[in-house]
Amino acid sequence: MRKWIVRILAVLVVLAAAGIGYYQAILKNDVAAYRRRAVPALMYHSISRPAPGWPREMCVSPESFEAQMRWLKEQGYRAVTVPEARAALLAGGDVSHLVLLTFDDGYKDNYTVAFPILKKYGFRGNFYVIGKHIGKSYVEAGLKEYMDKPMLLEMHQAGMELGSHSMSHDPLAKIAPHYLPWEIYEPLNIFSRRDGGLHWFIHGIAFPNGSYNDAVLAEVRKYPKLEYGFSGIMGANTKETFERTPFELRRNGIYEQGNPTDEVAFVLRKAYVVGYLDSQGFPVRTLQAILDHLKEWRSRLSFRLG
Repeated sequence: MRKWIVRILAVLVVLAAAGIGYYQAILKNDVAAYRRRAVPALMYHSISRPAPGWPREMCVSPESFEAQMRWLKEQGYRAVTVPEARAALLAGGDVSHLVLLTFDDGYKDNYTVAFPILKKYGFRGNFYVIGKHIGKSYVEAGLKEYMDKPMLLEMHQAGMELGSHSMSHDPLAKIAPHYLPWEIYEPLNIFSRRDGGLHWFIHGIAFPNGSYNDAVLAEVRKYPKLEYGFSGIMGANTKETFERTPFELRRNGIYEQGNPTDEVAFVLRKAYVVGYLDSQGFPVRTLQAILDHLKEWRSRLSFRLG
């Protein structure tokens, strides 16, 4: 009797393994098909070594960044602006070779380090600057320097996308509603005003810390010049994303974690898989909230153990 039970269990294990393999093959094929109609966005901040007092996750070293750009080039990727990605997606062609490189906060090293590397590989970047920090320097947990208007103008003229990261960088979902017009509209003035402005309109915003709610989205939609916004949701962007939720575009953070090319390859795979699951109705936001809580719990635990 025991032998029969063992045999039955063995058969069940084999069938389960075969089933898993079958569904893995289906998932692999489905993700590959999804990739042809989806554009991932990678999120960077400072391209530097972290100064004392800076969070490590804010920085990717210049060497790691160039290694990642070289790898993307070797893999056949073309880094484009958000408007270019949107046009390609709406045209309905194969976009599996496109990627969005985004940079938050407007640090000066985005101009002195990232910009030359992007030009070296024929890439375009998307830079979202904090309005009140343009051209400023602060000694706050180390020296923080931000791009000034001539730098932004040069990057714009070289084909880079420039956009807003709000005026103050405060999480928009947590501030008083009467401050929202200043946070969202004033960056448009900084770029477009004739007296001391940069004389062009910006079209995108990246919500600080991925923080937004219905009130923020309602305020953003009041300004026709704003056409898209980056949320804090993982995944990739499709034609449907731009048509249905243009102010909730997906992004995926890049951090200094071991081998730089392994990191960018892993984040791209995650973007495609999560994006596919999202397109199939999987509760990605719930999963992301769980992962964020686990990350916070792990950081608290390591702090206590340290």
